[in-house]
Amino acid sequence: MKKVLLFSCIAGALWGTLTSPAIAGQPQLYQMRMEVGRALLEVQLANVDEVLPYYTEDIEYHDPIVDIYGIQEMTGFLYQLLGSSPDLVTIVEDETLTGDTYSATWIMSGQFLGIPYEAKGISIFKFEPKSVRVYYQRDYYSEGDIMATIPGLDLAIAGFRTVYRCSVDPTFECPFNGPPSAGASAIESGAPDNPRALLKRDNRLRSPEQLHRAQLAVGRQLVEINAGNWTEVLPYLASDYEYHDPIVDIYGPATMAEFLGRLFAGSSDLYTTVEDETLVDGVYMATWTMSGMFNGAPFSAPGMSIVKFVDGTLQTYYSRDYYTEGDVMLGVPELAEAVAGFRVYYRCAVDPTFECPF
Repeated sequence: MKKVLLFSCIAGALWGTLTSPAIAGQPQLYQMRMEVGRALLEVQLANVDEVLPYYTEDIEYHDPIVDIYGIQEMTGFLYQLLGSSPDLVTIVEDETLTGDTYSATWIMSGQFLGIPYEAKGISIFKFEPKSVRVYYQRDYYSEGDIMATIPGLDLAIAGFRTVYRCSVDPTFECPFNGPPSAGASAIESGAPDNPRALLKRDNRLRSPEQLHRAQLAVGRQLVEINAGNWTEVLPYLASDYEYHDPIVDIYGPATMAEFLGRLFAGSSDLYTTVEDETLVDGVYMATWTMSGMFNGAPFSAPGMSIVKFVDGTLQTYYSRDYYTEGDVMLGVPELAEAVAGFRVYYRCAVDPTFECPF
């Protein structure tokens, strides 16, 4: 009931562009956009009609599998998605709003066509100027989290994740190669036990504006690392740093150093380009496109990341990359058929524009 009242209040006060002097103030607009972004992510089947007015007529939506254009397609997509997953629950975790761009991380759980699953994701919304209406949304999550719950496809995703961890994860006991190696001393020496000390002289001597610019630069550097510059980010990793992606969980700067060394040893031409980015209260979020070769297979994949800074410093204690493993698996002939088959299955269930072969 509270959510229904909120939608009614916002709709009455903020339709189209905001022209009322009382509403045009940034604090009110900021708060209402935060509420709308959260409501669009947490929408359930029972209140689809209530959130649809916050999308523009030309809304553009993308996720790892589906591309939607226009409010009619978006309406059909939401009803089909939530009809296939009537008990779907999304819980927002971290969220930022800078200018007209809202970003948030979340956990989604429920059942898809009767199969239970849980997935972590991240989204970006773009609002029209001085408005609470969204004209662009992109959700990032790994379809592997759903594939892992489906008999037959679970073997394909498990095999891919095993091969990937064997290649890059220094903590993984690879069934093909025996226990993990200790790692090269040259890599370990690049990750000091206390990297915070390297920046102690000026970490807290910055104005808020200087700190913001510096954190923005460090966040971008962590996302855009490549084979030629990855060692340069190591001094910015706090002693309790942790990193996560759809497959790997890394704890500590020394382990992160070995992970990056292995990753780029097998992907020397892997490059990431940041597109949209936000930074609020030490939380950096960015969308990006990664392209190159992984173990000989070419690929290009969009993704999004979150980086969290120790308060008032350039030290990062947490980062997570969101992307779909399917984009990489399509470049592996033995796995491409499984991914393509799952995407057809998924689009048949949720995409109103898709001519389902079944």
